[in-house]
Amino acid sequence: MLSHDEQYARLAGAVPEALDAAVVAGDPCFDRMAVSEPRRRDYRRALGADDDTWVVVVTSTWGPDSLLGRNPSLIAQLLAELPGDQHVVAAVLHPNTWYAHGPAQIRLWLGDSLRAGLRLIPPAHGWQQAVLAADVVIGDFGAVTGYAACAGRATLLASFPEHQIAEGSAMDELGRTAARLDPAAAFLPQFGTALAQAAEGGLAKVRELATSLPGSSAAALRKSFYDLMALPEPERPALVPPYSASTLLPEQLPVTSWWVAAEWHDDDAVELTRWPADVDPRDDQPPNTVDRHLVVQQAHPRRDLHGNAAIVLLDHLHEAEQVFAGRPSCGFTVTSAEVVHRDRGVVLRDLSDVDEAVACASAIYRWISCGRGWDELPDTATLRLGNRQLTVSLSGRSLAHAEARPPHRHDGPPA
Repeated sequence: MLSHDEQYARLAGAVPEALDAAVVAGDPCFDRMAVSEPRRRDYRRALGADDDTWVVVVTSTWGPDSLLGRNPSLIAQLLAELPGDQHVVAAVLHPNTWYAHGPAQIRLWLGDSLRAGLRLIPPAHGWQQAVLAADVVIGDFGAVTGYAACAGRATLLASFPEHQIAEGSAMDELGRTAARLDPAAAFLPQFGTALAQAAEGGLAKVRELATSLPGSSAAALRKSFYDLMALPEPERPALVPPYSASTLLPEQLPVTSWWVAAEWHDDDAVELTRWPADVDPRDDQPPNTVDRHLVVQQAHPRRDLHGNAAIVLLDHLHEAEQVFAGRPSCGFTVTSAEVVHRDRGVVLRDLSDVDEAVACASAIYRWISCGRGWDELPDTATLRLGNRQLTVSLSGRSLAHAEARPPHRHDGPPA
C-alpha cells in the first residue's frame, strides 16, 4: 500500500518485481485529519487553549537524530520562555521512544516540564488532534511533522538529517522548504517567520506529495480489501470519521510556581506576564532579562523556590503567619479570596479566584518595590493577565493599620 504515485515510481526503480502487488491507496490519516479540521476549536479546548492562546506542539520521532535526541532540553526551554498565560505547549513523542525507555522514564525526564504546564500526549491516541489544534509545530523528520505541514500548520524543523530522507519524497520537500529552528535565538520571532511561510502556502508541495488520492483513501483501501477477499463491496460509501476530541487526553499537572513581571502604565493599568519557574530559561531570554518576582504555592516540592518566593499561595488564610515567620523574602501571601501583606495583614478581600489574587498581589508588590507609597495606590486598577483583563478595587488597603516597609526585593535566579 502506497500513498503517492511518487512512491510507486521509486518502487519501480528499486524492486520492479513488486509492482504487481503494489497499490496506490492514498493516506487515510491525511484524509481523517482533513475532515477533522472543523473541530479544531474543540481540540484546542481539550488542551486548555482558547481562541487567543498560542498552541505550540513539539514532536519528536525516535533515535539519536530525533528532536529529543539532538536537543533534549528544547521542551523545557520553550516552556521557560513562552509566557504561560498566552501559550500552551504540548509534546508528541513517537511510540518507540515511549516503549524503548518506558513510560516512567519519559515522565521522569519530562517531570520539570510537566510541572511547568506541559501537555504530554499519550502514545496511542490524540496526536492528530493536537497537531490540528496547533498554531506552530516544532518537529523533525518524523511523520507527525509531515502531517503538520500537510495540515497547513506553521512548521519549524529542530532536527533534520538529510542523508536519511528519500529524495523526491514529501519529507524531502519538507526538509528543503520548512524553516529551521535556531535553538540559540528567541523563539517568538521564529514563530512569526513560520506563520508567514504557512500563510503564503510555502509548504503546499509537501501536501501535494503526501497523497495522490486526497479524500479518497478509504474508498481505495476498501476496494483493495474486498478484491482480495473476492467479495462485492457494500453499496454505501466508505466512512471517513473525524477524530474525537474526547480521545485527546493529555497528561498534565497544575502550574504552582511562576516568575511574574508586573509593569504599571498610567498609574491605573498593570500588564502582568507569568512564566513557569520549574524550568530554567536561557540567560539572555526572558524572564531572566526582565524585572520579575517569584510566586510559589505552599505545597510546591522544590524548597529552593520557596526560599526565594516574594508571594506564596496558601490554601488557608491562617497559614500566613507561619509562612511569614519562616520565609524572610516573602512579602505577600494569597488565597483564592484574600491578599495578605507581611506587616499590614489582610489588604484585599473577596477576590474571585487565585489568578485574581496573585495578579493583585503582584501589582502591589511591584508598586511598593518601585518606592511608591501605599497611600498612592489607585482605588481601582485594570490588570491584564495574559488574555484576561480584570478591573479590581484596591481600596481594601484601608484595612491596613500601619505603614509598611517595601517587601524584600528579589532579582536573582533561584538558589
